[in-house]
Amino acid sequence: MNSYINAIRFNFLYIDIYSFGRTWVYPEDYLPYCIVRYILSGSAIFFVDGKEFKVTVGDIVYLPVGCRLSCHALNEDFQFYSMRFATSVNYNNGDLLTDYFYVPTIIKDQGELGRQYFDHIYQWVKSESETKMFRVRGYLDLLIGYMIEQGKKDASQKMSAPFFEQDFTLERIKTRIQQSDVQLDSRIQVVIDYIILHPSEQYTILEMSRMAELSESRFRTLFKKQVGKKPLEYLNEIRMMTAARKLLISGDNISDIAYEIGFEDPNYFSRIFKKYFCMTPKQYRDNAKY
Repeated sequence: MNSYINAIRFNFLYIDIYSFGRTWVYPEDYLPYCIVRYILSGSAIFFVDGKEFKVTVGDIVYLPVGCRLSCHALNEDFQFYSMRFATSVNYNNGDLLTDYFYVPTIIKDQGELGRQYFDHIYQWVKSESETKMFRVRGYLDLLIGYMIEQGKKDASQKMSAPFFEQDFTLERIKTRIQQSDVQLDSRIQVVIDYIILHPSEQYTILEMSRMAELSESRFRTLFKKQVGKKPLEYLNEIRMMTAARKLLISGDNISDIAYEIGFEDPNYFSRIFKKYFCMTPKQYRDNAKY
């Protein structure tokens, strides 16, 4: 299981700072991506899958993909960071951070280290440096690691040690998270890394199998076994992550984005995008105001 977890990537999508008054209300909606929010000032009520949480300054709020969210401010100066990201694989209606690492909905920041990670990500996204996305991804991984550590500390204070250790076994999540009982083959890793770096290229199974130095049939079988999905399905997922990021951080025409990531038909691109995010590219971009 550890080899599988180590192969997972977190794909940064978007970050911004939002400020609202007491009248702010976010109507209930389904989240097609993961969101992490850091409360900078004020307080609010969040309803996550029907459960109520009061959030205040210094809270890190983790909202997993697939949850239903609604919220409203409690005062005139409610401000927060909001960052979106996605994981590189699907989990059969589960969530990696919730189901495997038990990251809670609310994490109390200790010593403002979490705040520093948000600050760094926000500053690097706004920079013009050629290295900014490497730094953003690095700080995102650091933030997720921090959330896991703080969540585990919070949980350990509420549970007896034997129960806590038992609760972190794999039994609870065996039916939720796709698993691999082998090390990720380096030949498959080469293809995965190349696709992530070059999502706009046109690929065929034959070309991918040649990159892996495997026969087509062996490549299909090994890729599906280790990644949990077919090669072209994985390619589309990476392209959708790339498109989602472009929709949020640029004002590029949707058709141009479709061409940039390898789709010759913008209408087909929109259908595939809606399949992954349950909304059209335009709706996804419009939702950025929240």
